[in-house]
Amino acid sequence: MENNYFQSKIMRLFKQSLVVCLFFACFFSCQEESKIEVEEESKSEYAKFVDAMSAEGIATGNILVYEKGEVVFKSSNGLRSINPIDSLDLNSQFRLASVSKQFTGMAIMKLKEAGKLEYDQKVNTILTDFPYDNITIRQLLHHVSGLTDYERIIVENFIKEDTTKQYILGNDEILKEFYRVDPELDFNPGEKWEYSNTGYLVLASIVEKVSGQHFRDFLKEQITDPIGMTHTVLYKYQMNADSKMPNRVFGYRKALNQTDLISNDYDIVNDVRGDGGIYSTLDDLYKWNMALAKHTIIPKSYLDEAWESGQTNDGAFTGYGFGWFLEYNPGEPRIINHSGGWVGFVTFLQNEVDAQSGFIILTNNSGEHFESIYDNIERLKAGESYQMPRTSIYKEMAKRIYDKDVNEAITFYKSVKTDTINYAVSESDINQLGYLLINEDKVDAATQIFKLNRDEHPKSANVYDSYGDALLMQGDSIQALENFKKCFEMDDSLMYAKDKSEALETALKN
Repeated sequence: MENNYFQSKIMRLFKQSLVVCLFFACFFSCQEESKIEVEEESKSEYAKFVDAMSAEGIATGNILVYEKGEVVFKSSNGLRSINPIDSLDLNSQFRLASVSKQFTGMAIMKLKEAGKLEYDQKVNTILTDFPYDNITIRQLLHHVSGLTDYERIIVENFIKEDTTKQYILGNDEILKEFYRVDPELDFNPGEKWEYSNTGYLVLASIVEKVSGQHFRDFLKEQITDPIGMTHTVLYKYQMNADSKMPNRVFGYRKALNQTDLISNDYDIVNDVRGDGGIYSTLDDLYKWNMALAKHTIIPKSYLDEAWESGQTNDGAFTGYGFGWFLEYNPGEPRIINHSGGWVGFVTFLQNEVDAQSGFIILTNNSGEHFESIYDNIERLKAGESYQMPRTSIYKEMAKRIYDKDVNEAITFYKSVKTDTINYAVSESDINQLGYLLINEDKVDAATQIFKLNRDEHPKSANVYDSYGDALLMQGDSIQALENFKKCFEMDDSLMYAKDKSEALETALKN
């Protein structure tokens, strides 16, 4: 499975894509057009960091840092769109991906405040077609419901009546398919913690049923408008530019040759609401964080409960509240945050509630150097110097595959893998390369890369799953099954490996 280096959440960085022919010279002209916009005139350490990254051709996206309630730095650096080429600015509206979940949590809290639902209410008392009678709203909020992944259900079961059409599915279509398939729960509710996009999709549908409003309208009337978030919207996805949303940002990635740029903005489930789908800006997200810190959006007692860790049935704390990860222990200053990753977007929102400080990172280039951007913001906030990222082994291997073949890339990897001073070498980078190759229809090369990663990291469960994916695409069902089983044996929280194993075993029997 595609591996997320950040917060151990699955971020699908590479999707079905449309190649945009931008050759080498054009690429560098695009970099020139990707101007840096910094609000403050003074060259703070943050600005020096953004300048240094830009000088190396690295886009840092949109960044905002605030301390004690005041913005201390804000910048914009990158491309808003690659077709046509257009630069980001401070008003650009990014897809938030899973950062959207905290807004879903707030919507549920608003209905609780209005006396229209209870957190421990059974879901099927509201959504009468919901096929499980033992799941509560609180369990959905805390990711302990046991609901299986809706993306897998769609991939395995949704039939495209028109194969020439690019479908864009939302909650209604997905829940209809989910109810039809009626999949077993991955585990009994409350038994364990498993990050669940399905749970937050269901929460949005609960909001719609209880309020009688579309989730988009409820968010606008009850949450974003009251605190002045005028550039935040649950977007009805369109493939192309939308005159009603001129500041919308589009996701993209680099092709295998690391020069051409490719659209990375579409997915068949792009209209799902609740787990993602909200677009917003730096300024609006700053307003959001401050409204939470100052308790102006809902009484403090509701936020205190939302920022308490969920628990599994055995009393273990999960470190997750009502749409936020909780990065503090009882009695410590509260820090809440969430990352997001979908198609080309990788985002992060940190709210140091008690200090009224935090930062926002919004990117659309498929996570390129995102970890370095995040790490350096943390360093600079702590008064330390920034560090430029090392040469990416992912990029160097990709170029060698493009220029020659996969064997050349593997030979290069083996020659430099211990040179961690000059090269950034990681399991996640190699895994990312494998999925890039799959996206470029180079399945044989991808299989060799995933095998390399498995051999180099035999104690990682995820590498067996990724290798299994490639083997299955090659038609080697037996070896794929062995790798999926190995993945789940090593980490029984990776339910997707169990699901793949069971589906493959059934197919082999038939």
